[in-house]
Amino acid sequence: MDVYVARQPIFDRNMNVFGYELLYRRSMNNYYEGTDDNQATAELINNAFLTMHFRELTGGTNAFINFSQDMLIKEIPLLLPSDSTVVEVLERVEINEDVIEACKKLKENGYIIALDDFVFSESYLPLLDIAHIVKIEFPAVNLEEQHQLIKKYGNKIKFLAEKVETREEYQLALKMGYDYFQGYFFSKPVIIKGKEIDSLSINLMKILEEINKPEPEYKKIADIIETDLGLSYKLLKLANSVFFGSRNKILYTRQALVQLGLSEIRKWIYVMVLKDIQHVENKELIKTCFIRAKLMEHLAAETGRADRHFEYFTAGMLSSIDVLLNKDMNEIVEELVLSDDVKDALLGNDNEIKMMMDVVTTHELIEPKVLTVNEEDIGISRERFMSIYLETLMWVLKLDY
Repeated sequence: MDVYVARQPIFDRNMNVFGYELLYRRSMNNYYEGTDDNQATAELINNAFLTMHFRELTGGTNAFINFSQDMLIKEIPLLLPSDSTVVEVLERVEINEDVIEACKKLKENGYIIALDDFVFSESYLPLLDIAHIVKIEFPAVNLEEQHQLIKKYGNKIKFLAEKVETREEYQLALKMGYDYFQGYFFSKPVIIKGKEIDSLSINLMKILEEINKPEPEYKKIADIIETDLGLSYKLLKLANSVFFGSRNKILYTRQALVQLGLSEIRKWIYVMVLKDIQHVENKELIKTCFIRAKLMEHLAAETGRADRHFEYFTAGMLSSIDVLLNKDMNEIVEELVLSDDVKDALLGNDNEIKMMMDVVTTHELIEPKVLTVNEEDIGISRERFMSIYLETLMWVLKLDY
């Protein structure tokens, strides 16, 4: 499933990035699409901390995150790292004893407290004794009022000018004594898109680890699968789609493992990883990965590399994983259990697997009527290549994809 986080940089007086405000988004639309404050923050935390790499989102700086009254009282910010989380108290929060005590506890635990869209009122006096940062919507608040606030509290509180949209506003805010700056003049919020892969991936990696041992144990693999309903279902569905036309349906996990064999199980684990991240916009790309995988496996067998067919299959299957996950391929290959040759091929380094992948991907770009296959590259005739290609297409169709 696609997940989204928008981030907007916050600069100090020397134009160094002090942090990023992380903003809830439900799509690539670069505006708030309206939802409950609690839900928005909960989804933002899930997306930023559990799905994406939080430290990468913030570049190792601070994350400014909005919290509602309910979330403050329930101490939700304590779930996040205190050394890099700025707790923004939303302007809609009703200031009462519970909120004040919650903010005191957060401060005691090392969190930076910021008051969002601040407009002075008597009710905020207790929070002004706690807060580290006050955020003021620069164009919307009377300049004299801003000046008086900075003059009165500037010795113990940092002031942040937000919604700064012109150079003139920035220069004026700088002159008035603001410490931090945020707004369209510097950068609009940039939406980061990621892929959420559910906890099933943990079990998939456990299975891959076991499968790649010198002497893998079926029982351990079966035990992992049988504790995961989703994985069991996917394995049975895939096993039956492979053995289409068989008189005997595969009904049990252990039956599927024996029927498939370790070599085939490896392939289907990768298939399941990709099917987990299938979405409308990448469906054709995933189908292309299936075709590449099976075609490269066939070509490996045809050209005297049958003992390494799984490596060729794997390289084809993962050939566009960086596009599907919107992540750097270097990072991905370090997270997966892969042979050095497969890693090199995926990273674009020349070897036999990379050469075969180049032939296959080049084939995708050429009109069939003008297709030419270099026999020195793949060691088979054009006619045999096309025959294998058609077999591969039939295999993909039978996947019930």
